[in-house]
Amino acid sequence: MKRFAPALVLVLAGCQNFGYQAPYGDDTAQITFTSNDTAAQPAICVPGKGFQSTEYSIAQKPMGGDALNDLLETMKKSTEVTTTLAPSSQTRVGIIYNQKHPNSTQRDRCRVALQFEAVAGEHYQAVFNYSQAQCGLSITDSQGQSADAVRVDWECP
Repeated sequence: MKRFAPALVLVLAGCQNFGYQAPYGDDTAQITFTSNDTAAQPAICVPGKGFQSTEYSIAQKPMGGDALNDLLETMKKSTEVTTTLAPSSQTRVGIIYNQKHPNSTQRDRCRVALQFEAVAGEHYQAVFNYSQAQCGLSITDSQGQSADAVRVDWECP
């Protein structure tokens, strides 16, 4: 396994298609994406550039030890994905879900996006839920209160 790891890293690195460049500094908000143990890709709307995938994607909780955790890290997957946002009254975040059915060529796919007001210094929780062929996304603030996010089309003005 160890001799294949460098080749696997190169193959996986070539497959990564992230582009979100997180802002930094004191005048930012944070958001942590999680799921109901469903693998998915968080995305942030960058005006003029569209939705940009975060560097890490949401992974299912690993059932193994350190070797599996190391593999997930190499593949840029984590059960929680945290990034920063520029404060805005029209912040848009989303999730891309695309999973193949076992032993089939069929896929379950969806994209869901929410718009909310991101306030500097706040830390938001975005929870993706996939159940019975339905995608859901909710956002709460650091106090556990709804961020009053509204579902929007997958557009990034």
